[in-house]
Amino acid sequence: MYYTVEQLRALETKNATLEDLLMARAGRAAADFIGQRFGKARPILCMAGPGNNGGDALVCARLLKSWGHPVDVVMPDAERPMPRDGERAREAWLQDGGTIYHAISDTRYLAVVDGLFGIGLNRALEARWQRVLDQVNALRRPVLSLDVPTGVHADTGALLGKPIRATWTLSFIGPARGLATGAAMDYVGEHHWDALGLALPPAQVQRCGDARLEATLARARDTHKGVFGTVSVLGGADGMVGAALLAGRAALRSGAGKVAVGLLAAMRPTLDFDRPELMLHGAGELALQEHGVLVVGPGLGQAREAAALLRRSLQHPGMLLLDADALNLIAADNTLAELVRRRQGATIVTPHPSEAARLLGTTTEEVQKDRYTAAHQLSVGLHAIVVLKGAGSVVCEVERIAVNESGSAALANAGQGDVLSGIIGGLLAQGIQPWAAARLGCYLHGAASDYLARDGRRHVTLAADVVEALPAVLQF
Repeated sequence: MYYTVEQLRALETKNATLEDLLMARAGRAAADFIGQRFGKARPILCMAGPGNNGGDALVCARLLKSWGHPVDVVMPDAERPMPRDGERAREAWLQDGGTIYHAISDTRYLAVVDGLFGIGLNRALEARWQRVLDQVNALRRPVLSLDVPTGVHADTGALLGKPIRATWTLSFIGPARGLATGAAMDYVGEHHWDALGLALPPAQVQRCGDARLEATLARARDTHKGVFGTVSVLGGADGMVGAALLAGRAALRSGAGKVAVGLLAAMRPTLDFDRPELMLHGAGELALQEHGVLVVGPGLGQAREAAALLRRSLQHPGMLLLDADALNLIAADNTLAELVRRRQGATIVTPHPSEAARLLGTTTEEVQKDRYTAAHQLSVGLHAIVVLKGAGSVVCEVERIAVNESGSAALANAGQGDVLSGIIGGLLAQGIQPWAAARLGCYLHGAASDYLARDGRRHVTLAADVVEALPAVLQF
């Protein structure tokens, strides 16, 4: 679970009487983390900022010093007043014989504690602070960042400069949602969390993997294919037949009882030799099951015929998933967007950031600066469940939001979006509710890739291979 900065601030306010105790707990948690990994008498650099994050670092420094570590504290704003508890931590450090330096002047350190800024940093770093961060990164030492790596926006995951590249991030009270998505993920490192003894309310952001608790794929012995539903995939224009076939194969592997694929290609295949279970048709010949699941977009193209088929598909009374060129067509034609909004059946849309930008009338860069807000705007605007794909895929249904933790850069290759669409379609066909199916589909897609890449066996997991790995992760 992940928290908004607003939620974390509210928790801090609610527990204001424990502030001194919480800083002591946070500092000890950080000191224990360093001590467990580096043993005794190892030189440590603690970077302390002007807020309570700096106070946590000062408590950590004092404990490490008492345990025999040579510790230097650098406070670039040493003359600036700190909050009450941070000031107490600074005084305690000085009373114990510690020294505060204004700048880094040594490179002998074995590790660095980053306590410069916590969850409150929400604007671009000033040049002087960027120079400090550059110096920390230039040390090329393991870094423990407290709460968030300095330079990362805790709420959105956007970069406020060139952040400190953490080896580990230790979140206090609750993990901030910005750590789980977008550009931040290249700076967080290994993520750890300490609630500091507090009982926490439900987080605003769920984890996609938790959908496993809401869904069951168990099968009775006395059953048949009709119980597990039908998926129809519409796409596969000239040169893009593979996209539709990948989606169809993923739907089959996810457990759908029957899968039909309607292809637009003039020279379409009549048989998928790798998956002969698929029923292949011409796009105009595909007979849609009234209560089946329809996936539109994999390899659809943007020709006139594709737009006409999409318009017809938007009348489908059952569950509908829109991906790829279906979304590009909708972005270019507001009458299609209005048809999406008016649908009575459940709608799931699965844009990548550039497709999301087209739908929102903005840029990919703006979408990536705040992926949570972009997903929310799309969900409200289209009356749909949105899966905003990318590092830390964000799933949103108006006021409900989740982020996916499975998967890695091994998925950065063609066809993965088609596979994800097919997985979600297959789950929907089996009766999994749309909100759970969208989250579970994201998790399973990433988990199948992780299974293939385990122990460093694969740097890249190709889309067709991910499909075949699904059975290994469906037994949850």
